[in-house]
Amino acid sequence: MRIWFNRGFSLAPIAKAMMIADPSLEVIVSIGAGMPVYAGPTQTWIEPKLDDQAYFDWVCSQITEHEIDVFVPTSRRHLFVSAAVPCTVHLPADIATLDLLEDKYLFAMELADEEIHLPTASAQTKDELVVLLAKFRAAYPDIDPCVKPRTGVNGHGFWTLSKTAAPLAHLMDPDTRRIREDLFLAALAAEENDRMLRPLILMPFLPGPEVSFDVLAHHGRILKYVARTKDGTRQRLQTSHPLEKATSMLVNRFSLHGIINVQFRRADDGSWKALEINTRPAGGSVYGEPFGTHLLGDWGGLLSGRLTPEQVSRPNIDLDLEMSTTLRNLSSQLAA
Repeated sequence: MRIWFNRGFSLAPIAKAMMIADPSLEVIVSIGAGMPVYAGPTQTWIEPKLDDQAYFDWVCSQITEHEIDVFVPTSRRHLFVSAAVPCTVHLPADIATLDLLEDKYLFAMELADEEIHLPTASAQTKDELVVLLAKFRAAYPDIDPCVKPRTGVNGHGFWTLSKTAAPLAHLMDPDTRRIREDLFLAALAAEENDRMLRPLILMPFLPGPEVSFDVLAHHGRILKYVARTKDGTRQRLQTSHPLEKATSMLVNRFSLHGIINVQFRRADDGSWKALEINTRPAGGSVYGEPFGTHLLGDWGGLLSGRLTPEQVSRPNIDLDLEMSTTLRNLSSQLAA
């Protein structure tokens, strides 16, 4: 059985976890030109830069040539919905749902009647953002606003806007993602034609902590999950969590399928708010595999047909992990 993932984040350890669970499985990943190649998959292909039709043709030729059984597109998914692909195509939801979840503003509006709704506004230009900030400051005088792109993953473009931060705060300590509000607006004003590179959303700063649910779902039903509570370099992994009901509601509401990630963060009043749903496996989804969560191993089993949904295990795990870094000798790769 051969499974191919295209152009996603952290695919190498995900492929490795699947194959550890089932040594008969071959997992191939493809990456963009110039991206680092990591050990783990059976093979790593470098994708050519092609327009949509040429890319679709290339994918189909790779599937046929390498006898791929299941193709899991994590990029350019629209190309593979209704067209004839010579193998099974795995998608986490229908395209309309994927488009909605990719747009953080539309996602927030979809949950407007839920307790987990995070008040969110959208701005296309600097002037629109100025108006929204004035309204925000009046409504939340004791809370700083945050901005981030309407689309995107991994927190790219996230900033907390402060009126009291030092002018160089965001340069001296960029990891805090905190910038003085007037400097942020000045940067937007410097953009030609008073435009932003990407539309932004505005929301209240939530002090946290943040909980990230890695979920294995089957057509809108949770089969198992690992809730990761983040605290700096440490994470707590739990397979039973008070936010399970809210996560189950979201998985059912959007008929999600496969490995997805749901993110929550706690507000000042102690309530939990849904930040977003990432319909791709998160990089941290591998953290629990060595400790018996088998989240990715069982997903591989479902994709290959080795397991049925009823055979997926529900482990009982509650543990704390600390992240660490290791050194790798890249000389042999550089020489090649």
